[in-house]
Amino acid sequence: MAASIEEYGQLFREAFSTLHGGQPEMQVERETGETLEQYLARSRDAALAGLLSRLQAATPPPDLADLHSLIVGVLRGAIATDEALAAQVRAYGCNDFQESMAHSERVGDLVAESARLDRDLMITLQQLDSGTLEALGLATEPADDEEE
Repeated sequence: MAASIEEYGQLFREAFSTLHGGQPEMQVERETGETLEQYLARSRDAALAGLLSRLQAATPPPDLADLHSLIVGVLRGAIATDEALAAQVRAYGCNDFQESMAHSERVGDLVAESARLDRDLMITLQQLDSGTLEALGLATEPADDEEE
């Protein structure tokens, strides 16, 4: 059964915000002895993987299927990019520069694909009618063009 547009909107806004610099709702504590690099990778993975799992379990309203596919794709891209970047750093740290460069190329490819999907996501959002945006909780205040 499809989620209501309001229920789906809450999940969508959380994923969108997390992907675009917002704080994930789930906070992960740093473990004793864990390096900052390890903590950041683990906490980001936990936040993104959890969101991806929740989005994949959700059934969006039928009119939002394309939007849903795009946000899922951007999340998958973010997770894959993080993994490739971590592999690049590990290879570099082991002085395996050839392997590091291979991972670097993969990171570049993943970032390019994610940017394309994100652009498509933005275009899809711009094409939604104001009632749908409002129901999703994404309505913006009208611009005040009047001078006082």
